[in-house]
Amino acid sequence: MFKKQITRIINEEINNFDYLDNDKQTKEDELYNLLNNEDFQKQFICDFLLRKDNVIKKVDESRIGGNYEDDEPTYISLEYFVDYTYTYDSKKEPIAFSISFNGDKIGISVHSQTDKGDYYTPSHTEEYYTGVMWNDVEVEMYGHDGSDIDFIAFKKAPQKIRELFIRDNIENFISDQTYDTGKLKRDNIRSIPYC
Repeated sequence: MFKKQITRIINEEINNFDYLDNDKQTKEDELYNLLNNEDFQKQFICDFLLRKDNVIKKVDESRIGGNYEDDEPTYISLEYFVDYTYTYDSKKEPIAFSISFNGDKIGISVHSQTDKGDYYTPSHTEEYYTGVMWNDVEVEMYGHDGSDIDFIAFKKAPQKIRELFIRDNIENFISDQTYDTGKLKRDNIRSIPYC
């Protein structure tokens, strides 16, 4: 009886042994395949634009430059890296991945209005964007381990959806670092057939 129990325990341990980390590799392969799935990517874009409650966004690194401080600014440059944790299915673990937003010459137009003031009011200048070429921004997706992911759904999305996705990700950063973006026209995602 004792020998049978020992044999059973040994067999259970052998069956549970992950030889050469196959289980880990299988999970990583499944994650990589999921991130490369166009339907998954499309669902992420739509959830990010419409719901946001199942997407956690954390800015990893950001930098802005360009000639936006000149008298007649024409472009900004941007590096903006975001880590996402996305719960695409409430019954499964959230998925972690990153997206970078980069552009060397993102076209802009800025309105500048100066009020010289008077005896009671000091002079001040109001500057705000009248245009940002959101599609000048390059978007790339990466797995949690840094592997390149082909962001197929983004590439195939209508131009307005791509603009809204880029804008929703980087607009606050641009506004905080440079000029106000509040007067820019905003498209309604519900009027664009995608989600």
